[in-house]
Amino acid sequence: MSEHEIIQTVGLYSVALDSHSWDLFDAVFAPNVVSDYPGGLFWRDLASFKADFTAMHEPVISHQHHLGMPQVVVDGNRAWTLTYGTYRLLRARKVEKFGDMTEGGAWYDDELVRSPAGWRIVSRKARNFWWRGTFAEDGDCPVAVNSFAEEAAAGRVGYINALRAKIAKGAA
Repeated sequence: MSEHEIIQTVGLYSVALDSHSWDLFDAVFAPNVVSDYPGGLFWRDLASFKADFTAMHEPVISHQHHLGMPQVVVDGNRAWTLTYGTYRLLRARKVEKFGDMTEGGAWYDDELVRSPAGWRIVSRKARNFWWRGTFAEDGDCPVAVNSFAEEAAAGRVGYINALRAKIAKGAA
């Protein structure tokens, strides 16, 4: 049952974000969550994470974040997930050359803990595979980032590290 609950927690992120139901972030993230997003965006607590995400997403006309099926490793009351996703953000005005939509492909590397209230993300690293945007300062689009293979090779993807440890124990 743990894996199902973990998948539900990770998946609720898209629903909360796209519906602007910021209170639902409390059912996804721990109060002391460390969130590391592209572009140098970094938070060490849920309150500032929610406040900044509200400010960033409320002005957008519409957006859709689609998450694939998370890969899950559970070790007692800790778990790690790796989830691929895509996103689209529709802006109110069209910007010459770049249109009115930002979109991209991303990956989320999450660490979760089981709390009395259920599973919560305590650490998230979000990175892009690719994106293209609506801001002239973004430059030519699309932009291929391809950070996943580099991060994995450097041992900086928690899910892969947890999976390798589980395989080494013979428990995968």
